[in-house]
Amino acid sequence: MRVATVDGPRELYNMELEHEWLGNRGHVLDAKNNKRMEVESLNVSDRCKKYIKERLSWQQVIVVDGVEEIPRETFSWCLELKRVIFADTVIRIGKFAFCNCENLVVYIKWSIILEVIGQSAFRHCNLSSVFIPPTCEQIDGNVFAYNRKLSILHVPQDAQLGRCVFAATTIAKSSPLHVDRNGWYSYSESNDMNEWLRSMNDDDQFNLHRACSSFQPMKQVIYAIILRKGLKAFCEVNCAGITPSKYLGENPYTDLTEKEIIHDYLMKMIGEVE
Repeated sequence: MRVATVDGPRELYNMELEHEWLGNRGHVLDAKNNKRMEVESLNVSDRCKKYIKERLSWQQVIVVDGVEEIPRETFSWCLELKRVIFADTVIRIGKFAFCNCENLVVYIKWSIILEVIGQSAFRHCNLSSVFIPPTCEQIDGNVFAYNRKLSILHVPQDAQLGRCVFAATTIAKSSPLHVDRNGWYSYSESNDMNEWLRSMNDDDQFNLHRACSSFQPMKQVIYAIILRKGLKAFCEVNCAGITPSKYLGENPYTDLTEKEIIHDYLMKMIGEVE
């Protein structure tokens, strides 16, 4: 697997070559579902061809310790990128930083001190679940728009959310508010959609959802809820159609498993543990 390692000021994005590629990029994308157009056949300079080949070879990005910001557009249009691992020094992700990384589906490990995600930073990727760290204060407009399979998006309660953060996603289509058939909603409806996203697990009925979808779920909290409500609580579906089991299973920041919780519960029920 090719790895693009970000280790500081090294240039990964070249605006001049991106603009040269722009006129031919549509042909590359249109052919993707069948046979991708060969880079050598594009009507661009040799320097641009080399640049394109390099960006299309990256499947994983590892951001090393010491990097605090991912500049705007750094990895945009890296079409084969599947996984991103941020060092815990990253504070800001710039505008369009990973925009149109259509194969970014496998994994994102966020920095635990992340504060800002810029506009459209992950627009047109293919993420299915996202758990934003509690340090994040600002998530700008369109950040996760057109991640069509996105069904889990957990954001900090105090984070400032921009317009249409999760438009055209599965979770948007689950909303009781007005969206079109693709899950798109208007800028004027963004505040209501953001409030719905924040509050859908606030009801006491969904306290297990809150516990399992938190950034780092605590065994003691989950276990206490299970003792009160029984194992059936893992099957309760919230208004977005998500169960606590799915939250727990998708959350990359927990070392807990549902199997472990159930095992402890059953052992207590039969008197094997205190």
